Amino acid sequence: MAEGEIHKKLKVIGMKWLKEKVTDIVAREVKYKNIRSVADTVGINIKRKEVRIIEVKATKADYIRDEKLMDIDKSYYKHCNYFYIMCPIDVIPLEFVPIEYGVLYVDLTTNEVIVKRNPKKYTGRLKTQFNTSLKNTVKVLTNDLLYHFLYPQYNIQVKEYKKKIKRSKKIVKIKKWPHFGHFLIYSKISFSIYLILEEI
Repeated sequence: MAEGEIHKKLKVIGMKWLKEKVTDIVAREVKYKNIRSVADTVGINIKRKEVRIIEVKATKADYIRDEKLMDIDKSYYKHCNYFYIMCPIDVIPLEFVPIEYGVLYVDLTTNEVIVKRNPKKYTGRLKTQFNTSLKNTVKVLTNDLLYHFLYPQYNIQVKEYKKKIKRSKKIVKIKKWPHFGHFLIYSKISFSIYLILEEI
């Protein structure tokens, strides 16, 4: 199994595990703009107003390369209430992980999650407000459902247009127009508007 496939599998396992941890909403690849990063898996408990984040690492080298994780002030730790590192069994030794983080080992054969260390709850003021994490998680979950599972052809179309945009360097932004099932693509440079007339 290639590293990319392992990473994808761990994110799904992380979502399932978070859902079982009394979280109401779970999603993968949630943006945290204030640290310019994307959290692998996020779980939200609405009643408790708690956020749990799992960062997935398929290899030890992948973990070491992610320098922000070595500093709790730069990582997701202060953007959530509980923060975990998830990896295959024994890939990342406990001593490599800050003591504030929880550590989850995964048996890739059985998909069993082993809690090697519980996280220390962050009780300070969150750097990303709960409502912001909630909004971003719901947004990603909705897009994931619509454009990856129900209507994957639209996700493919957006990717193709992004490639064209990158080559032309003219069109700078893509917006989904959910009310009509269209994608609105416009350019600040030419003020051109392109509408993909593909009805859902």
